[in-house]
Amino acid sequence: MAKRVAKKGSSRPVRLTAGRLRDGWPAPRSTRVRLATAADTDVVDALLGTAGVRLMPALRSSIEEGTAGAALLNGLDGTTKTFFEDFARRTAGHAMADSMASVSLTLVAADRQDRPVGVLSVTAPGTVIERALDHGYSDVEALTLSVAIGKVHGLAVADEARGQGIASTLMKRAWQVYEQLDYFLLYGSFETERDLGSLYTGCGYGVHAAGQGFLLDRIGLPFGVNAGPDQCVFTRWRPRR
Repeated sequence: MAKRVAKKGSSRPVRLTAGRLRDGWPAPRSTRVRLATAADTDVVDALLGTAGVRLMPALRSSIEEGTAGAALLNGLDGTTKTFFEDFARRTAGHAMADSMASVSLTLVAADRQDRPVGVLSVTAPGTVIERALDHGYSDVEALTLSVAIGKVHGLAVADEARGQGIASTLMKRAWQVYEQLDYFLLYGSFETERDLGSLYTGCGYGVHAAGQGFLLDRIGLPFGVNAGPDQCVFTRWRPRR
């Protein structure tokens, strides 16, 4: 029988698994991008501090307990339906902060000594959830937006590791995770004085002008996300299918 030749452009992206996320991938400057663990939290918190944020307390506790991102990990090993059902179980009768931690992703770029020199924290979209509650959504309805939207809470790279592509690699891997789980949007913001527009543009995000927010009407929400005059918002939407 003749060997079947794959058609050009017919290959599909390799699906990520929870195991691969824990084991990680080779990254620039002899680092490895992987899921953050309990041993990383002090260094991760210090790195994020250089970007003006900190690990959210509930998320830090979840990382230390080994439960952070649990819904995401189960979804990667199953299907989008698995993910939705798992998150629903973690919503009923649980504290909102714990439910939000289950869809939060903390990635690190670790050096040869397995010490983080870069970190990316993506969380549930707290601001969007608050806006939904203000618009009369129930707690469950508002919290469910966590399976459609992710917030880039913080991105930081140690001084000695900058300029090597570590930040963009972290962003790329995070997008792969959330895209596989059918998220509609990842977004975040940075202070205009930090001049990070080219970084996020290079990672596939649209960078809005200083002070310009964006609407969420394309996913049926009657409100949007605002930005302060000294903030630039960046967004990456899932392509329309």
